[in-house]
Amino acid sequence: MRAAGPLLRKPPRLNVSGDWGKIGLGVALIGAVLFGQQLYGMATAHSRLDPSLQGATMPSNVVVILDFMPERFHNERVAEYGVFAGRDRALNRIRLRMVNPQNLRRLAELPWVARIEPMK
Repeated sequence: MRAAGPLLRKPPRLNVSGDWGKIGLGVALIGAVLFGQQLYGMATAHSRLDPSLQGATMPSNVVVILDFMPERFHNERVAEYGVFAGRDRALNRIRLRMVNPQNLRRLAELPWVARIEPMK
């Protein structure tokens, strides 16, 4: 029988054996819970925004598309970024008018927004 070679080594483990390691891990977990959704939204915002809206410099009329049926909270939150103009053929497609470029980027950072398209 041969001894285990370098190919069968166990992967390194995270060492949190000390008090400081456990405190650090706890702080990291709390940070992930508090800021994880916001960081995810910021990191993926460019993929939600239609390419024609990427370099917007003037207020735009847009359709915000959600992957779920919105509740009152979602409708009110989306309406904070522009002028609510009704629905676009479905309950999960919200029309917004006069969305300035800064609000357009902030709207794209909401992780529960699926896509933002120009209004036709």
